[in-house]
Amino acid sequence: MKTDIDQESNILQHMRADHEALQSVLASMSEAYFPPAAIKTLKRFSTVQAASWVGVSRAHFNKHADELGLAPELVGKSKQRFYTLSDINAVRQQLAQKTTSIEKARIYDPRRRDDEEVAVLSCVNFKGGSAKSTTAVHFAQYLALKGYRVLLADLDPQGSTSGMMGIIPERVTHDQSLYAAIRYDNPLPMSEVAQKTYIENLDIVPSGLWVADWEFDAPRVTTSTMDEERELRLRLAELENNLATGNLPRAEYERLSQEVDDLRVTMRGMSLQRLYFLRLQAALTDVQDNYDVVVCDTAPNLGYLSNAAIGASNHLLLTIQPQMLDCESMAQYLMTSITHQEQYEAAVRRALGPEYITDKTLHYLITRFNTASTPQNDVTKILRGYLKNVLDHSMVNTTAVEEARTRQLTLYESDRSQFNPKTYDRAIESMNQANAEIEKIILRGWGRL
Repeated sequence: MKTDIDQESNILQHMRADHEALQSVLASMSEAYFPPAAIKTLKRFSTVQAASWVGVSRAHFNKHADELGLAPELVGKSKQRFYTLSDINAVRQQLAQKTTSIEKARIYDPRRRDDEEVAVLSCVNFKGGSAKSTTAVHFAQYLALKGYRVLLADLDPQGSTSGMMGIIPERVTHDQSLYAAIRYDNPLPMSEVAQKTYIENLDIVPSGLWVADWEFDAPRVTTSTMDEERELRLRLAELENNLATGNLPRAEYERLSQEVDDLRVTMRGMSLQRLYFLRLQAALTDVQDNYDVVVCDTAPNLGYLSNAAIGASNHLLLTIQPQMLDCESMAQYLMTSITHQEQYEAAVRRALGPEYITDKTLHYLITRFNTASTPQNDVTKILRGYLKNVLDHSMVNTTAVEEARTRQLTLYESDRSQFNPKTYDRAIESMNQANAEIEKIILRGWGRL
C-alpha cells in the first residue's frame, strides 16, 4: 500500500496516461510512413528539374552529363533520365570550371570564396506556429540543392527540425546533440557533433531534450563566473597599483607584469564563458571553413539558446503569420529583443571590445499566408507599409507542406505525383520564390549584389 507521500496526484496520473497514449499513436503513425530502421534518401531529379537547379537548359545539362560519363537512372519506355544530387553537383562544377565569366561561374558554383565569411542566418520568433522549423529546413535544403555547403543547427529542444531531417529527437544522445558543442563541461568540437545527412552538402547539428539543459547551465555559469571575475579584478587593481609605484626591483616588476598579463588573459577567457550569447558563435569557429551558410532554427522564446543563436547570426529572419494576434506578439518580441540587444552590445564592448559584435540584418517573412483571406491581405499590407525589410514573397498557406510532413518529407523531397498537381505547383513556386529572396540576403552580405 502506497503512503500519502508516494501516491501521485490526479493531474500527474492524467498527464502520464495521456503521454503514454499519445506516444503510442504517434509511434504507430510514424512507423507507417518511416519505420525506425529506415534510412532517408533523397529522390532523383528529372532532367528538367536537374537543369532548373543548375540554371541551364535541359539539352545543355544532358550534354555536360554525357561528357562526364554520368549514368542516370532511365525510367519508362521513353528512357527518361533521372539524376542524383551528386550528378547535379558534378555538372555544376564542370560548368563553373569551363566558363570564362566570373559572374556565370558564381551562378553555377555559388559557394563562398575565401574573402567571404560564413553566413549565419537564424529563424526567430517567440510565438509558436510561425513556421520557423518549416522555413529553416526548406531553406537549408534549397541552398544545398543550389550547390552551397550548409550546416543546419537545431536549437529547439522539441527537435522539430531534426525530426524533419529523419533524426528522432528522443534517440539523440547527450554527445550527439548541439548541447555537446556548447556545454561548459568537456564540450566537444562542433565538427564532431555535426552529422552528414542524406542530402549532399547538407549537415545537421541535431537537437533533443539534452539541449534544454543549457537553459539552466548558462545562468548558473554566468553567475559563478561573475563572482570569480570580481575577485580577479580586485587582484588586478592591486597589482596595477604596485606597478604604478615605480620603486620595484626589476625582477619583481617583471614578475608582477607577467602576472597582470596572465590575469587579463584569464579574465578575457572568463568573459567569453560568461557572455552566454557568444557561446554558439565561438563553437562555430571550429567549422567555419567547412560551410558557406549556417541555418539556425530557434525555440519559440527569447531564452538563452535563442539569444546565443542571435548573437552568432549575421542575418535574422523573423517569421510571422499575417494575423493581428501574431503582430501584437511580434511587437512584444521586438521590444524584448531591443532590451536584450542593448545589454548584449554593452556587455561585449565593455568586456571584449566592439570587434566581437556581429553586424546583423533583420528581415520579415510572412508565412502561412491565405491569399484568399481579406483580413490576412489587410494585415500583410500593414506589415509591408510600416516595417522595413518585409520580403516581397510570402510562404502561402498550403496543405502540401503538411501532407509532405505526414510522410516525413519536405516539399523538395516529395514527388509531384503524391499531391494534387495544382496544389503542389503553387506550394513549390511559393517556397522557391521566398527562398530565392532569402538567398539574396546572403549574397548581399557577401557583397555580390
